[in-house]
Amino acid sequence: MPSVTQLPDSTIDLEVETPILSLGENFVLNDLNTSQSFDLYDVEGGGGSDVTIQPGDEFSTVTAEGTPVVTGTYAGEVTISTAAVDVGTPFLLGATIQLNDITGSLLADESGNAYIVTDDPLDEDHLTATVTVTIAGIPTTITAPISELAAELNLIPGIGTLTDTITDAVQGVLDTAILTIDQDETASTTLAASEIFCFVAGTLIETENGPIAIENLVPGDMVLTKDNGFQAIRWIGRVRVAATSLERNPKLRPIRISAGALGAGTPTVDLLVSPQHRVLVRSKIAMKMFGALEVLVAAKQLIRLDGVDIATDLTEVDYFHMLFDRHEVVISNGAETESLYPGPQALKSVGKAAADEIYALFPELRDLHCVPEPARPIASGRQGRRLADRHGQNARSLVA
Repeated sequence: MPSVTQLPDSTIDLEVETPILSLGENFVLNDLNTSQSFDLYDVEGGGGSDVTIQPGDEFSTVTAEGTPVVTGTYAGEVTISTAAVDVGTPFLLGATIQLNDITGSLLADESGNAYIVTDDPLDEDHLTATVTVTIAGIPTTITAPISELAAELNLIPGIGTLTDTITDAVQGVLDTAILTIDQDETASTTLAASEIFCFVAGTLIETENGPIAIENLVPGDMVLTKDNGFQAIRWIGRVRVAATSLERNPKLRPIRISAGALGAGTPTVDLLVSPQHRVLVRSKIAMKMFGALEVLVAAKQLIRLDGVDIATDLTEVDYFHMLFDRHEVVISNGAETESLYPGPQALKSVGKAAADEIYALFPELRDLHCVPEPARPIASGRQGRRLADRHGQNARSLVA
């Protein structure tokens, strides 16, 4: 499970053009704070597809319920390493111990405290070491998690009681070896977005039987799509965000797109969607920016425009996901918006039970290399904001 760990006595100056990490003195591995595990990323431009972020972009690490763990600014990639340490005893001609490199992303909170985001916690079950032992002139090299080193060493012929000597030496490296950090402050990284919540209860979806509230739809119902006529719903899911969750994490509040805010008569009535849910923009500005007349933009990127606001009046909200054989554009309250996009990491955020249901229908999605084709080009967070700004500055409708 991905984790975030604070680097002790370390800071990042976010005021300079390229944030530089300043390390505390005598920084050793055992000084690290306990890693905090998280489930998902909350990053602008997400909503089910991978997103590339650049230094200076903001993102949060959150639990499956959307509770923030650490929120901050991306400051590049880092590699933490130690020098190899030689150990010798009267009975051991020599052993070389090397703690293997730790790689991760740098995150700086609003106070400039530095964190490293890694795929696993920085603990003895996940940190690995490489030990080369020379006995009777024969070198043997093993690499294993620190917690498993003793068991691996015991498999070396002739090691005998020297296992404890070596594992004590590894502990000594943890306690005393000075760490060095190689920072690439210009690097980018790709994250999976944390929220793929979809429509809010009450949203009217165009079907073969006319507009029907999304909470009344079931698998098998035929929904009108922009590209492929009527298509059967393959799976539909619901997530309730209680009042306490909305208070803890306001980023889960829906976006209200007022009637006519996208263009004349679009939507026909106010439309409520999750912040990351994408709506279709069709304009000459989109063509100039993306080389495509139509693009999909996360609703939260449009709040700088008149008629698009955060729905602060709701005390709780029910979100619905709707999945088809392919990513589709559907009609919701008269506006064209997306169905659930099942990107390679997105299904983590629907919960295990829901993900298992979807995998049963679409087993190919278990392959992390399977990247479904989006119905339209998907704007990143930065692109979406720039697109919205250009429409606002030129007084152009988002749907022409």
